[in-house]
Amino acid sequence: MVSIRVPDDGVAPVVEKSKESPFKQGEYYVFDVEDDVARYWNKQSPARRAELAKQSRKEGRDIRLILDGFVHKPRHTK
Repeated sequence: MVSIRVPDDGVAPVVEKSKESPFKQGEYYVFDVEDDVARYWNKQSPARRAELAKQSRKEGRDIRLILDGFVHKPRHTK
């Protein structure tokens, strides 16, 4: 497990019931995630990260679930 840092914009992050709550560190919330999810997060631009955090609040879903959908896409078979 590694951590990702999501900027705090004054609104508390959405946390799934079965997930561990993030903690506040300066102006960021720190989430524990899997290694591959953290690698994906670190490759994104700051604008894209802000967009994902905004999407999380808008949909009312944990950001870890949104990132997991991008990282672990189901394979398409015919």
